[in-house]
Amino acid sequence: MDTTRSFTAALRDLNKLNTFVRVAQRRSFTQAAAELRTRPSVVSKRMKELEDVLGFRLINRSTHGLVLTDAGEGLFRHCLQMLARLDAYVVERRDLETGPFGTLYVQATSDLARCLLAPLLVAFVNDHPGVRVALAEVPDATTTAGDGIDVIVSSRKPAVPGLVGHDLGAIRHVVCAAPAYFEKFGRARAPADLRDHNCLVNAASAPKGWPFVGARLVAVKGSLSSSSNAALIAMALAGSGIIRVPHAAVEAELAAGTLEAIFAKSTLSHERIGAYVAKSKHLPAKTADFIQFLTRALG
Repeated sequence: MDTTRSFTAALRDLNKLNTFVRVAQRRSFTQAAAELRTRPSVVSKRMKELEDVLGFRLINRSTHGLVLTDAGEGLFRHCLQMLARLDAYVVERRDLETGPFGTLYVQATSDLARCLLAPLLVAFVNDHPGVRVALAEVPDATTTAGDGIDVIVSSRKPAVPGLVGHDLGAIRHVVCAAPAYFEKFGRARAPADLRDHNCLVNAASAPKGWPFVGARLVAVKGSLSSSSNAALIAMALAGSGIIRVPHAAVEAELAAGTLEAIFAKSTLSHERIGAYVAKSKHLPAKTADFIQFLTRALG
């Protein structure tokens, strides 16, 4: 028998290889059979036939279940690499044929998701009818990404290995308060005057002070603080103090006059925002387009 032809025939039998991958992932004939919508006896038969053609054992049974042999582990690893390359080709080819498509899974901190990304996502899907966006909120930038996330939008590099960052620019900030606060306590004439005002601080993003042109950091303090910009905005709208938040988070309030900005020309924004994706030679069109869209919108 021609050994080369036997190996080639085995590798061409995608049905058996697919069954092997399911078994290797689940370490169970029963679970693999359920996913493949067949019987465990059929799965067992396919594995026996694949081992016979290859000439080496792939799986050992033990009291703890199924265990891959060294050869089985090697074949499993190569199968996953082959499937990843095949998947990348299919995505690339389909992108060329149909443009961006599918569901884009985005993760961001709660503040960024609500105050910055939400309106931008509406505009993005309007421009990309073939793409759906699923936005996942996490409490803070140190939270590890969940499975299946395509893009992480964060002001800090996530603690996830193998990510590539794309700088989207500085987060534009505004210092503002409700008209009622200014009527009661007056307006600060210079950034240094903020030391004498009730400033509501976001301890998570600016614990040491607020940056201004020519004034470095102005140390501020107040009777209330929060790690949530949304909470700080609600407090400011109630007339309780002055806040420093992303401009996009209070754009509607500033336009309506329920909040009024001060020191607009001298407020600095040292914080930057980035889009983080898994390192890859080819990004799906939906992901690449989203990063380009954010770069134009925020840069």
